[in-house]
Amino acid sequence: MNQKVSMPEALVQTNRYNVARSNLLLLIAFTAINLILLTTGSGTYFLFSASVPYTFTDLAMFFCGMYPAEIYEGLGMEFFSPALFYVAIGFSVVLLGLYLLSYIFSKKQKVGWLIFALVLFVLDTAWMFLYFGISGELIMDILFHGWVIVSLSLGIYAHFKLKKIPTEVNVPTIEGEEAARQDILDSKVLRYADNDVKARIFLENDIYGHKIVYRRVNGKVYGEYVALLERTHLLTAAVDGHTYGAGFDGRGFVYLTVDGMLIAQKARTI
Repeated sequence: MNQKVSMPEALVQTNRYNVARSNLLLLIAFTAINLILLTTGSGTYFLFSASVPYTFTDLAMFFCGMYPAEIYEGLGMEFFSPALFYVAIGFSVVLLGLYLLSYIFSKKQKVGWLIFALVLFVLDTAWMFLYFGISGELIMDILFHGWVIVSLSLGIYAHFKLKKIPTEVNVPTIEGEEAARQDILDSKVLRYADNDVKARIFLENDIYGHKIVYRRVNGKVYGEYVALLERTHLLTAAVDGHTYGAGFDGRGFVYLTVDGMLIAQKARTI
């Protein structure tokens, strides 16, 4: 018996991976906003932020005397050179850049960058506890850090889970004319496409001596889908007694079928 690919399971794991990347982008955005608000003296703070860039910049501003004079009353401290502030800002920007690189290059299931982001954020969480300690005032920050860690961990797990889900199912080749169903008439070729035109191939497979290609431009065109906004669709054609299908599920996967059986699928990013 041939094993069929579980499309829902693959979709669930792909969504988990993408959600992890989206949460990473959210972290980057709010941390950048908080740094801008901090350095402009706004006094506003968003909870969904990394701790290291914010606290390092905050400390540098304090030791450089950049806060109102009343904060320093009775401390009798000497201020550092403003260069310390610029070093802290530079460090924070570099750290945010590393998170951003992790988001950009973790696309297309490059999980190493997601692991790198998780390590950075675990260290950020450890610094938060070291710097602030544990108190009820930090409950929202703690929950946010825990949420991001869990999200990134689930994304990494989803990647390795996807690796175990087969993306192709080999259909056994049957020798002789009996392999084809004689009661199925071949589909009519609609037209011949220009193969010299560059086109993106969504999915392809070889079976029963035929090459199935699902792309925007093809050789013999048995079926086509034309729409301003692409929605769920399935194109089918009967050739040599077998019914071949190529479709899009509307949720991020393209797939190929033969005689109603799924033989290949993969996530489609664009």
